[in-house]
Amino acid sequence: MSKDHLTVEQCRGARAMLGWSQAQLAEAANVSRQTIADFERGAHKPIGNNLASIIAAFVKAGIDIIPENGGGAGVRFRESK
Repeated sequence: MSKDHLTVEQCRGARAMLGWSQAQLAEAANVSRQTIADFERGAHKPIGNNLASIIAAFVKAGIDIIPENGGGAGVRFRESK
């Protein structure tokens, strides 16, 4: 999986798992709330650096982004070590 791939469903799911609003994700990723809203409604995919920032915010919060690997793309909490 490339580090800049995130589906709309993964974004919504990760936000739900964290209990974050679109505004909270936008703040954590340092992007506009409109960027998140537009992405989640399928209006457009964020530009590369914004998408990377969104993914990084999820990773920092303890979410793993799971690529499509035959079992379906998804998100999960990172295992504690």
